[in-house]
Amino acid sequence: MTAVGCNQISNIGSKKIECGDPDAVTLLKEVLQKSIDSNAKSYGEAFETRTSGSNIRASINELTTDISQIRTTKEDPQSTKNFCMGTLKVTIPVNMIENANFTREYYGELDVEEDAYQQDIDLDANALTYAAEYSVQPTDDGEVVFVEMQNGSDLSNFIANIVVDANQKSNVQKQKAVENKSIAQAAVDAEKAEEFAATEAKNALASVAAEQAAVKAEMDYKRSEFNVLWKSASTSAQQSLTDNQAQWVNYRDETCVDEARNAESVRQEIVRMECITRMLGERYYEVKSYFDSY
Repeated sequence: MTAVGCNQISNIGSKKIECGDPDAVTLLKEVLQKSIDSNAKSYGEAFETRTSGSNIRASINELTTDISQIRTTKEDPQSTKNFCMGTLKVTIPVNMIENANFTREYYGELDVEEDAYQQDIDLDANALTYAAEYSVQPTDDGEVVFVEMQNGSDLSNFIANIVVDANQKSNVQKQKAVENKSIAQAAVDAEKAEEFAATEAKNALASVAAEQAAVKAEMDYKRSEFNVLWKSASTSAQQSLTDNQAQWVNYRDETCVDEARNAESVRQEIVRMECITRMLGERYYEVKSYFDSY
């Protein structure tokens, strides 16, 4: 991370600034905040509804940053620049982590704790600890001091993502509400479609049943008509045609069953009875002609 912080410090002359100087520590915290703010703005562009800059800054201000175990790692007698290291502790509000996890769960991403583990970032509950490397140097005129972080890009990016994800919770809630409404409406539509289909099926069955009753009535009439014809003939005429009639009945039944098989299942019985009715009508005139000439 190359972010640089600078500030005026009175009466320092050309002397070096110690790593633990309060002004240097304050600048180091500001450097980290600026880096988080920059990364948060970039990351926030990935969302359809962007997090405002004011919300990002407000969230960053909720972070608590402390530096401890500060030491000088390198000192050049020919330069006013000191290279430093310190243990940086960033405490993130618990509700911010919870809100970020809410957003991450919606998008199917790692929660904050697992994300820290995968990136080898030391997160204990809601506190991050990080070995920060930075440099401190005054300007030649001694009026301004510069603090530059030598590392920390992974840390600032990690925190920036948490900040943005936490702020996206309200947008996710709205999206989920819209989706849930859509799902509920789809369920209602599906239920209506099922009811309509059931009604249509019921009506179709009722129509088939009515048609079947009408076809059966016509078939029964043809049978009755044929039976009257048969009984009107003499016994000898009936006996002379009995075997032929039995063969014809078998042929009729086989023919009508074959016709019915080719129809859709719900209409097979109708087709079978229609076939019998038709063949009975044809047989009636054949038998009547035979009896008339017997």
